[in-house]
Amino acid sequence: MQTQQLATNPVVRANTCSSQTSILGWFAGLAYYNWFAGDPISVPFWAQIILIIGGLFASSIIIGGGLAILAGIVTKVVTGRFDGSPNAFAWAALVSPVLNFIAVRYALLLFSSPA
Repeated sequence: MQTQQLATNPVVRANTCSSQTSILGWFAGLAYYNWFAGDPISVPFWAQIILIIGGLFASSIIIGGGLAILAGIVTKVVTGRFDGSPNAFAWAALVSPVLNFIAVRYALLLFSSPA
């Protein structure tokens, strides 16, 4: 019963979508800025592993979770309840992969080898 209620809750569905698309945005950024780039940022192999595995979790938790908290605060201010409306959570799910895509470039620069 509890699982069925969570599956039909629009806020939970928006947060799940946000988490999944955050990871997709992270890997799309890695592919764009490093793996298939014409002039890739030089990153050691160990840093590639950290960016792949660490980014898988960190992108979803830090950026996706941060945007979900921000959406909850905005919803609380507007409606009086954290789960009052799924609209802000849907916008967070839309913005999350874009922020992850952009964040990859800075993560690569952080781990880049000096030229």
